[in-house]
Amino acid sequence: MHASICAAAIACALSFHSAHAQSGNKPGFVPGLRQEVAEPDEARSIAEIQRRSIERLQRQFPDGKRPVLRDAHPKAHGLVLAEFIVLDGLPEELRRGVFAKPSTYQALIRFSAGNVEVQPDTIPQAAGMAIKLLGVEGEKLLQRERNAKTQDFIMINAPVFFVSNLKEYVGVHEAMDEDRLLEFFQARPRLLQAIAIVRGQAINNPVQVRYWSMTPYLLGERAVKFGAKPLSRVANEPPAELGPDFKREVIIKQVSSEDVYYEFGIQLQADPTSMPVEDPVVRWDEEVSPFQRVALIRIPKQDITSESWVRFGENLSFTPWHSIADHRPLGSNNRARLNIYEAISDFRHKMNGVVTQEPTSIPQR
Repeated sequence: MHASICAAAIACALSFHSAHAQSGNKPGFVPGLRQEVAEPDEARSIAEIQRRSIERLQRQFPDGKRPVLRDAHPKAHGLVLAEFIVLDGLPEELRRGVFAKPSTYQALIRFSAGNVEVQPDTIPQAAGMAIKLLGVEGEKLLQRERNAKTQDFIMINAPVFFVSNLKEYVGVHEAMDEDRLLEFFQARPRLLQAIAIVRGQAINNPVQVRYWSMTPYLLGERAVKFGAKPLSRVANEPPAELGPDFKREVIIKQVSSEDVYYEFGIQLQADPTSMPVEDPVVRWDEEVSPFQRVALIRIPKQDITSESWVRFGENLSFTPWHSIADHRPLGSNNRARLNIYEAISDFRHKMNGVVTQEPTSIPQR
């Protein structure tokens, strides 16, 4: 995708804050609450990340090697059907978007491994929890999916991301392509610490660990982060044998025998300096602004092993831009996702001969 197209997307994403975006380069500038600030050469950085991501997929999946998997989180531990139950009696400031009134949405949740290639579960890597709500009314941010009725929430098992800005993200991709990733992070202790937080957890059961959105989103007029915390009697304990796919085996065992519950929470931005919009390496202090429970997630007892169900999960696309305006993604990392996720989704679906579309119903299993 050309930089000019990326620039148009960035302008769209920053449309509510265009004056602030221009002032972000002034000495001593301090952004306000929920305020976004465009990076220098942001469009160029996004185009470069996108180019390198697709070229990496082309190398990983040459002609004849199908299906083409995702460029990030390609390994699915399991797709589950769930209920997303919005609670009654929420504070007024939290009653926006899908949380405006008590409701129950059908949801699809994909648990995944975070490395760029499919690897054995014994290798330390991030864990992902991607939630797709169905039946969500309201105008969608993506015009190509304006008739869709979905809302995605994308999270991993850590409250921080491993780069502060898109220039650093370009550096990660360059280092990855040149096989010097360790050297890159060793030269940047702050990012190395974030990597340690993301990948340093013992994840034995992906449905028994906590997840955070890392990046901020709108909630009406406030900047917030989302999170999900397990509510279950089963601990995050390792199984007796750690095979290459033991995390999937653990999930299958648990969801086939009992209901699994999560609470879904919202953390409000309390201060624009200590809780920045544009730097996802900074953890928002939960003592200053604790997560407030707004919904329960119920994963009912089910079988997730059929080939048709696995194939359905592989063909799904998740992006924070599958969203209504009340939950618009914020910050440079999310602005990059606007172009990159869509381009990669289009690429892999085209290579796999599958139509890119949002689900309207749950298929039979």
